[in-house]
Amino acid sequence: MKAFYGAAIQGAQDRKERAVVHQHIISSIKTLGFSVVTEHTTGKTYEEAIQKLQDAIGPLPPKGIQRRIYVRNKMIEGIEGDVVAAVFEVSTPSLGTGIEIAHAYLRPRMGLPTIPILCLYQKDYWPNQLSTMIQGIHHDTVPQMTIVEYSSLDDIKDILISFFREILETKE
Repeated sequence: MKAFYGAAIQGAQDRKERAVVHQHIISSIKTLGFSVVTEHTTGKTYEEAIQKLQDAIGPLPPKGIQRRIYVRNKMIEGIEGDVVAAVFEVSTPSLGTGIEIAHAYLRPRMGLPTIPILCLYQKDYWPNQLSTMIQGIHHDTVPQMTIVEYSSLDDIKDILISFFREILETKE
């Protein structure tokens, strides 16, 4: 079973600090028996993130617009692919992560199966708090999406167990 994981990397105040958070979340997802489409958000440097991205999606075109198009298309393929769930860390604002979230919750409009979506948000991390565009997604209009605030990394494993429980139970 495969899950999509997305999070901001370019806009992070400190790539190394957030890479540790992403690694913790991805490791927790994997301990539950899921693989993750790409782990490039765990790269502590630009070069490490690029290498992890290439490991997941193949050789990248040279830097420039063709690389950006290729990476964007591969990320969209990942979220629209054979994943059973999507998890996003949304503490750091990100246009790219927002686009991935939209593709995740709009899957049914594209004739793709609905998947559960979890957005994790670290309490008091970003000075302006959570984006209105994320907070404004209501359970009545997007019932497959859950937004959960966490205080520390210790909270994440239990949140993920609860989120993935239904998927795990239906696969047994």
